[in-house]
Amino acid sequence: MVNFPFDARKLAKLLFPAKTIEVKQSAPVEQKTQAAAVTDTDGREYLLIAVTLMDSLFEALQHRVENEAQQERFESLELSAPKHIKEPDSPPHINALVSKKNLPKSFYRFRAKNKDLCLSVRASSHAIEMFIIPTKETVFLSYAEFDTRLKYKLDLVHTKYGHTWMHNGERVRVEEILLLLDRCLSSLYPEEDKEGISDPALHKPLIVPKLPRAQKVDQHKLEVQNLAWKIVQQQEETKRRVARDLHDTVIADLLMLKRYMSGDRALTNEELLETLDEVVEKLRDICNDYAPRNLQDWGLKVSVEGLLERVEERSGISCNLDVETELPRLPEMIQLHIFRIIQEALNNAEKYSSASEITVKIEEPSDGCYVFTVSDNGTGYDASILDEERTDSGGMGMGSMRQRAEIMRSLYSVQLTFTSKPAEGAAVRLEVFTK
Repeated sequence: MVNFPFDARKLAKLLFPAKTIEVKQSAPVEQKTQAAAVTDTDGREYLLIAVTLMDSLFEALQHRVENEAQQERFESLELSAPKHIKEPDSPPHINALVSKKNLPKSFYRFRAKNKDLCLSVRASSHAIEMFIIPTKETVFLSYAEFDTRLKYKLDLVHTKYGHTWMHNGERVRVEEILLLLDRCLSSLYPEEDKEGISDPALHKPLIVPKLPRAQKVDQHKLEVQNLAWKIVQQQEETKRRVARDLHDTVIADLLMLKRYMSGDRALTNEELLETLDEVVEKLRDICNDYAPRNLQDWGLKVSVEGLLERVEERSGISCNLDVETELPRLPEMIQLHIFRIIQEALNNAEKYSSASEITVKIEEPSDGCYVFTVSDNGTGYDASILDEERTDSGGMGMGSMRQRAEIMRSLYSVQLTFTSKPAEGAAVRLEVFTK
């Protein structure tokens, strides 16, 4: 048995609520599940059963991580406690594919993740599923949880005697469920060798169900449609931001100018020119934000300087630029993505941090490694809570920053990290390895 320092009696009771249950093996699990007609009340009851087991599984997982003999093994592992998370709305053009999964409106979830991979465990009223997905895709919830990423599934099978949990058509025992959790943890560290893991059974290949060709095609279509959806979402968000900026600045100034010109006192030529100059300057700022011309003409350093000047003028926050190295001639699109990540980090600091000072630092700690850091002295936040809740709903632009970093990885090795603690400010750090 896997050495989980965990009282398994509670877990055993949840797995075997009735010891005398008999499950006929002649009918498949899926057929039994479909045959059990449930009312809304039954559905809530079964979901409560799944939620209770999920809580116990997470408790077992916590004990496993906290009592690992090699403490450094799980040093970077982040655990997110179970909670109900609403599924994002699917765009119309992939509804036909998504509907085949019959996804509920929300799942009860917990996660364990490092910087590369994430164990995502979700529960519905009749099943608990365990997926291994890339950490950068956790914000997309079920859209990242494909069948090929499914490691294990527990089915809640109902009989006239009660219910029981089953895996691959067989009743699950405590030793087996703990071994499943341990195998999932090991899947987060594919680089480990056998000598570094205590249980040789963890190295057995995981069984992934073979998909029919039509299902594989549908899955590939869904992945492509997800990518198209992200692009469309970014385009729509850009349009909304342009409209909001024009409405809040240029249109507001022009309406004010109209009221003045239709009032009792006519504006002098000097007042009219001053107002028009302000409108032109705001339009120029908007153009620079969305299509930074300085980036093409003068390079990244000058563009960031202009960006900081506009933030300081707009918000009154003291903005500093600390450049400790000469930047190389990077490809134009790479410079643009770096600029956009810095711009988004500055927007976050301006909107959410209540900071009095923002610093952008550019350095080269080692040959060919360029580090761009945006930090503030604001209120900060709980990074773990924000990562799970705010980014799931698209808050604070972290998703778009991660996507830009992912695109940059097609040419260079890139690392993007977010660090913060309440009352200790926040920092966004982008590392680009050009060699």
